[in-house]
Amino acid sequence: MTPAHAGKSDFEGVVVNKPWGYEYLMYQNGAVGLWYLSIRHGARTSLHCHPRKKTGFVLLDGEAVVQFLNDSMPLKPLGKLMIRPGLFHSTMALSPSGVALIEIENPCDKTNLVRLEDEYDRQEKPYEGAEALAPMHDACVRFEEPASGQPRRYQLHSCLFSVERIEDAAGLRERDLREIIVVLDGGLVSNSGEPVLSPGDVVSASTSARLAQTFAAPSGVSFLSIRKLSDA
Repeated sequence: MTPAHAGKSDFEGVVVNKPWGYEYLMYQNGAVGLWYLSIRHGARTSLHCHPRKKTGFVLLDGEAVVQFLNDSMPLKPLGKLMIRPGLFHSTMALSPSGVALIEIENPCDKTNLVRLEDEYDRQEKPYEGAEALAPMHDACVRFEEPASGQPRRYQLHSCLFSVERIEDAAGLRERDLREIIVVLDGGLVSNSGEPVLSPGDVVSASTSARLAQTFAAPSGVSFLSIRKLSDA
């Protein structure tokens, strides 16, 4: 098994070991991949970019700092961030116990990677190969595809996750405003058909609710909601 292509089978059921920790694929459809990342204290990912895909982060546990070429942004749970294609970034774990986060990619392509700098001598090298793959362990959580009106719920890092499918925008208008919404499929569009909330977008529930007041979801919306268990 090698990650030579971006297909779903490349990373199904495996953990990708990294010099800073590990990651594994939690969910994937035709447009979006969700990855769980565990980064050790003091370790950081390479300073890299994805030229042809947008990336989102939701920090689940610990404190981190995301560094760019000229500035940085701290993150605490449930901090979120969207990164445009081509933006160089690196994530460093500040907490003694490390950090856990979800990375959202659109489109799904782990090979779309350019490394500029790396503490582990991987600059300008491609994504990890078969030697870095290991069987998925019992602590790994995988999200299943939801049926319309039948949410699938999970717990991880003192957070409640709900993978849901709704058929119209009304389902986004009355969400708990403490939630983070990750669009998995479908979305909201303008009257002219322009996407205003699309797969891979990471927004607050207040943002998605406001957009849903005006824009329609002609193809429905599949999404992941995340909130702290203390807020449930």
